[in-house]
Amino acid sequence: MKRIWSKVVMASVLAGTVVGLGAVPQPAQARRICPPILAPVCALNPNGTRQTYSSPCIARLHHAKVLHRGKCIGGEFCTFIWAPVCAINPNSHKPETYPNLCVAEHDNAVWVHNGTCP
Repeated sequence: MKRIWSKVVMASVLAGTVVGLGAVPQPAQARRICPPILAPVCALNPNGTRQTYSSPCIARLHHAKVLHRGKCIGGEFCTFIWAPVCAINPNSHKPETYPNLCVAEHDNAVWVHNGTCP
């Protein structure tokens, strides 16, 4: 068990977070640790707030829904720059064209691709 614990701590520290696994992690829990990569994503937390996570894996460990790659744009207001993105509307669950990524993020829409939806 000591060997697994050291791997769990090292993987957690390298991934930028310490996942609370308790004093003695089980092998199944140890497999849930994320690889030490930096690939920031903006994700929606279960409490409804948006947060930047160091990787999609870390976001999933926190039960957050990934909205798009990269850091959260944040702020209360978005610019009116036309840079359309296609994203899944959280209410209709259908692709919708948003004027830019900021507007899509503020609607908690999940990014699909840059450009208008077909």
